[in-house]
Amino acid sequence: MGVLIKRDQRQAVSFRRQPNFGPPTSETFPMSLLHRLTAVALSSVALPALLLAQGGGGNQQPPKNLQVLPKDFTRQQVVAVMNGFTAALGVNCAHCHVEGAAPAGGPPPGAPPAGAPAAGGPPGGGRGGPPLDFASDDKETKKIAREMLKMVGDINGKYLPLTGRTIGERDKVSCETCHHGLSKPQTLRAALANAADAKGADSAMALYRALRTRYYGAAAYDFSESALAIAAGELARNNQQPAALALLKLNLEYYDKSAITYQTMGQVLLAAGDTTGAKDALTKAMALQPQNPQIRQMLQRLGVAP
Repeated sequence: MGVLIKRDQRQAVSFRRQPNFGPPTSETFPMSLLHRLTAVALSSVALPALLLAQGGGGNQQPPKNLQVLPKDFTRQQVVAVMNGFTAALGVNCAHCHVEGAAPAGGPPPGAPPAGAPAAGGPPGGGRGGPPLDFASDDKETKKIAREMLKMVGDINGKYLPLTGRTIGERDKVSCETCHHGLSKPQTLRAALANAADAKGADSAMALYRALRTRYYGAAAYDFSESALAIAAGELARNNQQPAALALLKLNLEYYDKSAITYQTMGQVLLAAGDTTGAKDALTKAMALQPQNPQIRQMLQRLGVAP
């Protein structure tokens, strides 16, 4: 049974102005959230570049227009949080910040043209692109980021304690919990279903190959043996049998001895009225998993002795 957290033991979690308490400061901001957001950032080689982008080094001006982060945060603290965002979402500073005014007199001699990416890096945010206006609220993504930060704080500080269980620092929610390097979190099943809806089976297959090439080994998408089988089952339930079968055949290219793939293929073929094809697929599944009772029962109903 979990250990209840007493009210006086809970960390302050509000990012907004509280009656009689004034605006949030670094004393009331949930520092555990800051630590989780910046754990990667502080050990990343990208931090010096981001510090440079925000004017780090020398006499630094204090951050402007802080509405969710504590207003007494130093520039270094803000930069660390922002770098945590970029790492979790796989973006750069320009994802949330608009371009600022060009410096008086134009760019220095030999500088890259506006918007040109530096070698090995994306444009904007001190990586070879134009300067950014970090105080501006003109970009919708910046406004969304503020709301997401409030949401994370509420989950960790309000809703998780209501479960009555002790949540360790490593188990608390952060941007990475959902994003896994994607600016817009999405499951592989959803991405493939959307592609199939829009342009058919070939589009879904092409998307899978592209995502697997780019993200295999990362946490962004699930490329395990069962992932395409599950996605195919969902497509079949939505009366997209051709797309479902195409994904199952694609899965066999990567997992040629996948019992779950042949089993799902048999179910899809049977629902489509192809009894012969269903028997063949299920027989292959049975050969791979001879003790599987579900496959055995399906073959028996089709009159095939396992």
